[in-house]
Amino acid sequence: MLHIISKVPLTAPLFDRLGTNASDSVIVIGDAVITLMRQGEWANYWDAVLANMNVSVLAVDLALRGIGESDIVCGLNIVDYSGFVDLTVDHSVMHSWH
Repeated sequence: MLHIISKVPLTAPLFDRLGTNASDSVIVIGDAVITLMRQGEWANYWDAVLANMNVSVLAVDLALRGIGESDIVCGLNIVDYSGFVDLTVDHSVMHSWH
């Protein structure tokens, strides 16, 4: 399953669901990219998810918010729109969290 996370605020139950299946992937887009900040309140949650599954972030959404690669948690895959499409092709089931 591809989990598409696009809105904030995030909740602890969402993070409980993520990371339960190693074949799942996550892409963070839109306003949700601010939750990826290395010094942010959600950094520890993202670190736990990253230990178990592939997490990507849409590059254009980072750029639009002035967030650099050094500002976000380590281990994320930064993808362009083509990479986003590739994720949708790789996962026949998708769920949008918003």
